[in-house]
Amino acid sequence: MRRGFVAGALVGAVLSIAVGVFAAMLPATPTWALWRLKTAIDANDTEQISRMVDIASVTQRAVDELDGRNGLDLGQLAAVVIGGGKVTTVFTDPEHPLEITGGDVLAAWWGMRRDGDLAYFTLPAGEKTVDLVLGNQPRKGWRIVGITPITALLRVQPRERKAPATAAAPVSRAVDAHRDEG
Repeated sequence: MRRGFVAGALVGAVLSIAVGVFAAMLPATPTWALWRLKTAIDANDTEQISRMVDIASVTQRAVDELDGRNGLDLGQLAAVVIGGGKVTTVFTDPEHPLEITGGDVLAAWWGMRRDGDLAYFTLPAGEKTVDLVLGNQPRKGWRIVGITPITALLRVQPRERKAPATAAAPVSRAVDAHRDEG
């Protein structure tokens, strides 16, 4: 009986240590960062999302990518905006709101690729997919440092051109003269 108690206590202690180590290490993983991002998006917690995004890195990667190789460049985006059109994202599309499910997160985690201090997760973005690039930054942990292709997140809506109004047929002078007489 004593051996069973000692073995049980030993197994319990080892399991407790394993759970403690796992709980301590999990927040320092890209998997945890991905899950935090998913819950922040679900809760529309813009403050939490902004803490998880390195805006300078994401912007630089996006600008580098918008060179026309993926069918869209900065000049085209500027022309749309200057011409009265709109550039929106999949996050603000009222007709097709972006939804990332727990299954999507699990699939992204399962397919995660690591390259040094970078982790790549493939997630759905409407009809397309994007690679969410997370970087392990000193004192900040895992944060989003890039999204590629950025064009998968953009919705470009040129200004609607109204059909030109048809001009009224010119009234002949004879008709004008007849009206003046009457």
